[in-house]
Amino acid sequence: MTKSIFLMSVIVLTASASSAQRGMLDNAVGIRAGLGSGVTFQHFTSNRNAFEMIAYQRFGAANLTVLAQAHEQMFDVRGLRYFYGAGAHVWVFNKNSVLQDNILRENSFALGIDAIVGMAYYLHSIPLQFSVDWKPGINLYGSHYIEWDSGGISARYRF
Repeated sequence: MTKSIFLMSVIVLTASASSAQRGMLDNAVGIRAGLGSGVTFQHFTSNRNAFEMIAYQRFGAANLTVLAQAHEQMFDVRGLRYFYGAGAHVWVFNKNSVLQDNILRENSFALGIDAIVGMAYYLHSIPLQFSVDWKPGINLYGSHYIEWDSGGISARYRF
């Protein structure tokens, strides 16, 4: 069940990326590696503001996170920015998921909130972006797990 939900999330992210209309702002789609690995899609609504969707697997479960972010110039380095933001997530657990050393006995889900802080580097010669971030989250419904160790490294294609 977790694999099918993760696959559905990948399809939704891919469809969102392919149907996004190119304006004067960038979209980016890519992969994310960390303690939970998956895919990421960003849509910039202005030069400073973006929305990001992240779908990944961890604990034998699937996670979909949506974040609103602000991106700011970092030092005087061209292409280097720091970002911060907040959002919400949904976890979908199957009966074989392991959460805080406990094996869950049934299929379930959890809802919660997230924060994110990180930095990104945008290459100017080719449409690639690399970022590193820390994304703590807390479940408010379904499980009371606090995920302090969530972070990742992402590589995205900008279009």
